[in-house]
Amino acid sequence: MTKRSELIKRIASAALIAPLFLYTIIIGGLILKLWLLLALLVSLHEWYGLAKKLQHFIPVMVWGVIYMLISYSSFFALREEYSINILLMFLGMIWFSDIGAYFVGKTYGGPKLIQNISPNKTWSGFGGALAFPALFGFLWCIFTDLISVFPPDMSWYIECTIAGTLGAIIGSVGQAGDLLVSFIKRMAKVKDTGNLIPGHGGILDRIDSMLLGAPVFLILITLLSYVF
Repeated sequence: MTKRSELIKRIASAALIAPLFLYTIIIGGLILKLWLLLALLVSLHEWYGLAKKLQHFIPVMVWGVIYMLISYSSFFALREEYSINILLMFLGMIWFSDIGAYFVGKTYGGPKLIQNISPNKTWSGFGGALAFPALFGFLWCIFTDLISVFPPDMSWYIECTIAGTLGAIIGSVGQAGDLLVSFIKRMAKVKDTGNLIPGHGGILDRIDSMLLGAPVFLILITLLSYVF
């Protein structure tokens, strides 16, 4: 399969899945719970497929279950304990981090980040993975009512600077989450965690950045609520 046809398949899959995913976020409640439960079960199935190929199956499997339960619970809490806006901001930071890493890395290339874990990642791509979500966070703050934890009289510039900083942090954390799953795949000697999503692989291939990003973002937002 050519790179162009692979890219078309990735775009088509995203165009079909993204609206449904966003719809469940907007609805929230039971619909979102069912969606996340289904995604969790598929994620655990894919993780089991990786873990069984490794020497230390039981500890890897147990760790994976705990990791995903925390991640999915954090994702749900961002929607139900805070707001749609907070969750959409988090998703935007993750997506822009992935976009920045891909396009900046492809455009500028350069030294590899951690070649023995993820051969395609570069330091330039890592820079894009921080800069893009930082810019997104700053602009999202300008055009939306960002975070209710900020005092009403706080300067918009301070709010948006904090949002941009959050973007850079989540960008770096998301890349760490990506590398974590890549490391497990490398150990299991597989390219993808599954083949559920055409052009993307398994669900873990698609949400690896979110898995680590969600609990970290929840912690940061909670800390901000106490500080301000």
